[in-house]
Amino acid sequence: METLNDWLQDNPEHALKRIYSDNFSWLENYIRQNSGNPDDARDIFQEGIAAAWMNLRTGKFVGTRDKFNAYVRQICKYKWINELRSGKRKKTVYNEQVSEQDIPDNVSEGDLEHTMLLKKSFSMLGEKCREVLEQFYYNQKPLGEIATQMQNTEDSIKTIKYRCMMQLRKFFLDEMKKNGEI
Repeated sequence: METLNDWLQDNPEHALKRIYSDNFSWLENYIRQNSGNPDDARDIFQEGIAAAWMNLRTGKFVGTRDKFNAYVRQICKYKWINELRSGKRKKTVYNEQVSEQDIPDNVSEGDLEHTMLLKKSFSMLGEKCREVLEQFYYNQKPLGEIATQMQNTEDSIKTIKYRCMMQLRKFFLDEMKKNGEI
């Protein structure tokens, strides 16, 4: 009997297409029913697949194809719930100048330290990465609009955004290690 890892190793591109066809329409319907749109579904699905795929490759997930599909759906569902809870769906304005008066009283020193580490990590990214992430997360521009602005395809911008987020995550974790936080 073919295991999930055999299936993925034999033809990973086919496996990804199958995972997409098995799960995307479900996720799109779920997100539309819960205050989202097709662009949100594509973004959440991309992030969910990336997380599930990484967990599969690192051995954190072991199971059958059906269990993997359920796992992908669960990750996507929780990512969407977190997106709704976080308030990220409101327009965020990025401000370089932050004074002590601008920081709410309920922000802990640890949160502030993490914010500063994130800002430092963001500055370590290349210009293209900073531009894509800034346009998407801070200016709330859709990927299609960013692609047009940067004279690229939407799929390429999605890939660039994902790679830049992974790079930002790596820089951030490296900075946390340097500071002895992990």
